Amino acid sequence: MRRLVCDSMLGRLARWLRLLGYDASVPKRIPAQAAPEEALLTRRKAWQGRPGVVFIAHDRLEDQLRQVLKELELTPEPRRFFSRCLDCNVLVHPLSREDAAGRVPDYILDTAEGFNQCPSCGKVFWPGSHGKRAGTYLTNVLGQAQGGASGA
Repeated sequence: MRRLVCDSMLGRLARWLRLLGYDASVPKRIPAQAAPEEALLTRRKAWQGRPGVVFIAHDRLEDQLRQVLKELELTPEPRRFFSRCLDCNVLVHPLSREDAAGRVPDYILDTAEGFNQCPSCGKVFWPGSHGKRAGTYLTNVLGQAQGGASGA
């Protein structure tokens, strides 16, 4: 799978690509040229047309996601959703309920179906209302992307 390197103007897009399970980094400075296994995502008009560069033409997140998925021919796999830390871009690992104790609120510990943790920053994730809203949002965006609808 290709690494996605986003310029600093696309931090929000990078977070949503991570939520989909894609390796989407936001380095302080992106390289002027893409490595063979990378795609550079940018809003810099001067970079438009360079090899390995995807010029993001849209302002709205929904349209940006649709554009990236279409241009890079990416097919999101629901089993990979929520598999990366939204902050660090590192793959998260399962965390036992016992190990989650003291790291999450008691109510969450008692009610959440499971937990994951980022090995880099230590952040703990669990399925909750935010994840459900994100899932609904993605279903709408992906449904429109696959259906060929444009969000101009």
